[in-house]
Amino acid sequence: MILPRNITSTTQMSSSNNTSSSTYPINAFRAQWTQPGDVMSLLLILGGDVIQRALAQLAGSDLITPVAFSFGWVTYSINALLGVVGENKLLPAPDCSGQVVNVRSRYTRQNNSWILGRLMRDFSYWRGREVRDAEREMVAQEQRVALCVAVYEADPKKAAGVPNRDWVWYSGFICALLQLAISTIPWILLEDWAIFLTTACGICLALGSGAFPQWKKEKWACRERTKKTAVLTRGNGQKDCIVIIGGGVGLDLEDLAGGRGVDLPPTRYLASFMAVLWIALLIAVSGLKHNTWFLLAVGVLGMIQNIIVCGAPRNPSAFGIHLRFKEVIVEKKVMEALKAIERKYPHVGRSLVDVYFPGGLRPDEEEYWKEADDSARAKDSKEK
Repeated sequence: MILPRNITSTTQMSSSNNTSSSTYPINAFRAQWTQPGDVMSLLLILGGDVIQRALAQLAGSDLITPVAFSFGWVTYSINALLGVVGENKLLPAPDCSGQVVNVRSRYTRQNNSWILGRLMRDFSYWRGREVRDAEREMVAQEQRVALCVAVYEADPKKAAGVPNRDWVWYSGFICALLQLAISTIPWILLEDWAIFLTTACGICLALGSGAFPQWKKEKWACRERTKKTAVLTRGNGQKDCIVIIGGGVGLDLEDLAGGRGVDLPPTRYLASFMAVLWIALLIAVSGLKHNTWFLLAVGVLGMIQNIIVCGAPRNPSAFGIHLRFKEVIVEKKVMEALKAIERKYPHVGRSLVDVYFPGGLRPDEEEYWKEADDSARAKDSKEK
């Protein structure tokens, strides 16, 4: 039996459509893994909070802030514009809660400074060999460390508010060189210079976003050459307590803890201009269809650098707070530690009583601290 020509043709078309439908997912996956397309524009949008924290780590010391070009810059540029228009702030909120105590007035201020938050968060990293040895000695004696009070003073040989450069700072330049090297591969081998141009533009925009003058003004928004002694603590229940003596050369940490915004009108225009440029770069990246694996490698490399910078522990000197170690007091009871620090540094122990004993004191303890307070005030009167 011979089928009509139109029936045969319809059967062949149906068979062809079924074959095409069955192979479409495989071809789609193959094409996407060969030349990633829209994913590039999506990746430029994700991760703006990581960019902001990386900039907060490095910005302010110089005109150049070496935070690598990576994913998330477009979202960050929009968030930065909203921040400077609404709150006049570029810095994020501190990622470590804590308190700053003025030992003279006993005023306790909740910390809103990114720098001081990082100092408290990374204390176990930069505290020094003397503090570690003191705690290890207590542990070796099978005693619990209830409170560790580390005393530092501002270093008069270094300018407060001028940070030292460390490996975290230099990592941005190394990453940028590697990114440019990767982006030149398709230019040399395939005569495709679009990846290099996109990478170079991204690096320039990243450097420009960290060059706002407001970064420095906001990061160190405090008085200098203070004689105040301040205490950094994460509050009751935490064993670490940092005493910093200003000595007439350090930063006013009580001021710094306020986390004040800085009203610099040009920042709004700069942030608007950078947001437009980042959106333009996003549109350009969306049009790239060839050799996008190289651009993806550039972005991944930058993202790794951003994440490392965002979370890397650093010394206080990297934030412009230059300290010299004086001594450490470690006790198995909080009250004993406060009494010991009060004997050596009047007003310090008394200022922390309300922090570590918010529920009040026993009658004998109240009497002890009243006498200690009177003795400290009498000593101050004699010195005047």
